[in-house]
Amino acid sequence: MMDSCVLEVGTEVSAKYRGAFCEATIKHVKKLIKIRIAWNKPLTGSATVTQENIRGVVKVQSTVEAKRDNVWCAATVLKITDASTYTVVFDDGDERTLGRNCVCPQGAKHFNEEWTLDHLPLTNPENFGTPVIMESKKQRKKKKVPTATLR
Repeated sequence: MMDSCVLEVGTEVSAKYRGAFCEATIKHVKKLIKIRIAWNKPLTGSATVTQENIRGVVKVQSTVEAKRDNVWCAATVLKITDASTYTVVFDDGDERTLGRNCVCPQGAKHFNEEWTLDHLPLTNPENFGTPVIMESKKQRKKKKVPTATLR
């Protein structure tokens, strides 16, 4: 039905821990999907229902049947929200239960793991392009442009 927005157990994620996002793995998921719907005619208004109270393909702007007072009525899906709670295990062994807003799937690494600091020019001066020369205070004072005076 609608499990694509829920992260699966074993997924590597970045999870918020003490204000910073750290690498972690999902250990347990308590699924809760909230679906905002608008009732089709003759009913009016909107409601938020859980996945158990909906029949049909759940996609935004799709028409589904939703339970209202134990009667199935036509409705249109407005918004789908993952309100699940995730228990994650961080790389250092800490375990926390977090909401979906504190957990995001890990993307591709943005650095080459084969490279180390030894390959950077800071430890190999022969690879420097142009040397960095500090300006003296006298040179900096000479470069200052006098400001216009008010009359």
